[in-house]
Amino acid sequence: MLKKLAKISLILSLGALISCAKRSPEPITVDVISESVKGDLAKINEVKEKNNLLKQGLKVDLYTAIALAVENNKDLKVKIFETALSNKKIEDVEFDMLPAMSANAGYTGSDRYKATTSATVPSNDKAGAMGSTHSTSRDREVNEQDIGFSWNVLDFGLSYIRAGQSSDRYLISRELERKTASNIKRDVVRAYWNALSADKLIKRYDPLLVKVNKALNDSQKIQELLLQKPMDALLYQKELLDIQRALQSQKQSFVNAKIELKSLMGLLPNEKFTLVETDLPLNELNMKLEDMENYALVNRSELMENRYEERISIAETKAGIRSLLPGLNFNASWTSSSNDYLVNKTNFEYGSSVGANLFNVFRAPIIKEINERNTQIIKERRLALSMAVLSQVHISNIEYQMALEEYETAQRYYEVSRKITEQVRNAQKIARFGELELIREEASLLVAELRRDIAYSRVQFSIAQVYTSVGIDVTHLESNRRSDIGTKEYAQIIKNNFKFSGEKYKLDLDISGNKANKNRRIVDRDVGKPQTKEEKKLAREQKKRAKEEAKKAKKLAKEQKKQARLKAKQDEKLALEKAKRDKKLALQEKKQARLKAKQDKKLAKEKVIRDKKLAIEKRKQARLKAERERKLAKEKAIKDKKLARLKA
Repeated sequence: MLKKLAKISLILSLGALISCAKRSPEPITVDVISESVKGDLAKINEVKEKNNLLKQGLKVDLYTAIALAVENNKDLKVKIFETALSNKKIEDVEFDMLPAMSANAGYTGSDRYKATTSATVPSNDKAGAMGSTHSTSRDREVNEQDIGFSWNVLDFGLSYIRAGQSSDRYLISRELERKTASNIKRDVVRAYWNALSADKLIKRYDPLLVKVNKALNDSQKIQELLLQKPMDALLYQKELLDIQRALQSQKQSFVNAKIELKSLMGLLPNEKFTLVETDLPLNELNMKLEDMENYALVNRSELMENRYEERISIAETKAGIRSLLPGLNFNASWTSSSNDYLVNKTNFEYGSSVGANLFNVFRAPIIKEINERNTQIIKERRLALSMAVLSQVHISNIEYQMALEEYETAQRYYEVSRKITEQVRNAQKIARFGELELIREEASLLVAELRRDIAYSRVQFSIAQVYTSVGIDVTHLESNRRSDIGTKEYAQIIKNNFKFSGEKYKLDLDISGNKANKNRRIVDRDVGKPQTKEEKKLAREQKKRAKEEAKKAKKLAKEQKKQARLKAKQDEKLALEKAKRDKKLALQEKKQARLKAKQDKKLAKEKVIRDKKLAIEKRKQARLKAERERKLAKEKAIKDKKLARLKA
């Protein structure tokens, strides 16, 4: 019975292998795509239902918007999932350090016994006659089981290094996550202020556009009734259309601002929320330019990523060298068999072995040189990144100063436009100005207000850009703590981080449009000392972190100086080697020149000798030819004389 089952299973296995030998392309069907779309829409609705804070009428200010973006932004979630995946890979690599444990069980059968015989072999190495009897040591049907254990010391060492590399890759993914969060924070700042301006000004744009359309219709009716000169009416309409076009073009600059903010916060385009003005705009960073440079070199994600890559490269060098060492293997196994011919049907076996590839001796220098050059490339890349980071710090500070100047100009322009509009509105009441002038000035005032708000948004964005370029992470929170607190508490933590990192406000202005200051004032405002327990604790943590970062910066400076000295020594060594090579090459070139001159001289002498021989041979041939010609001439003259005698 077992024999038949084995044959049937063998035939079925062969049939399955044959059927899998060929696989044709299978495009995704419309039904599968439809099901996928339905699933995505269902997940989107789940996201909408989970936004309980929005259902409760949450008022979103700047720091709440940043908190929502960090919690819900899909790009950041992808980075978080990649970080979690890297963490799981560490656990997977750690299993490679464990010994291999295997358990096997099987059945073998045959139609006939595997019978054997033997023959005697004398000293002349020629087999004699085979025996007349046959023997076997195995049943036709045998069940076998075994449990084995093996452990390779070399594999353990390599797996230990690989686990360290996986840990570094996990730390790299965390740095990329931090970089993404910092960029999202910067983009949210710009989108928030643009959306706030859009909410405020969109309510005033539509009534003004209605007033412009009404004035256009009235002018067309006056033109049709011939109550005004045609040219005056057309010029009036042209000015109104210019105003309408300017308003429409300015409206396009912020009409999508709120949707952009929703996208950054991970909300759906049709979700509604209340946007409010923050009571604490971003303030100037409390740090000197030199301190900004040092802080950026220590804390920027790109440089931390490069440092981890350098550590991975150094570990790869160690792994490459260790992989060339001999492998020491320990093994043990317990076996069991149903073969009746065995004396001991169960047995415990153990042993060890050592093996190595002797040609690895020649590979070791090459592997070492390859990894050292890779490490050198990574170091050079870090120096290039350091230069780029320093440039970004300086550029962000320059852009901040330019944004301040731009805002000052926009504020002054708005104040002048507001005064002109008030004058025209008062004069229009006593019929000194027409409706066109009032509409024109109201449109100019609205455009000026929009430009002022855009300039203020650029100021806030440039401050966020300074924070990003320096590498200050105001959104950082441990993953276990992030799940324990709500959005409001997280927004308050971000607000406190900005508050304690800043020094002063460069702008003391109300941008609501109703109570705008008449003059721009630059003041130093005390951001306040920590009052609550949480603020005091946060201040202590930041002070402690600042000390640690200062130590890191000092250590990094020492390391950079050390690397600079090593690089100088290497450059000096390379220069000496190059000078030796150049000197050796010059001697070889001089020697080759002398050899070439000798060869040219020898060839010239040989050519002169050949030319002389050729000239002598030519003269000889010329004499022979002349003698033949004289001889022929004489013979001809004799023949001519004989012929003349015969004729006579």
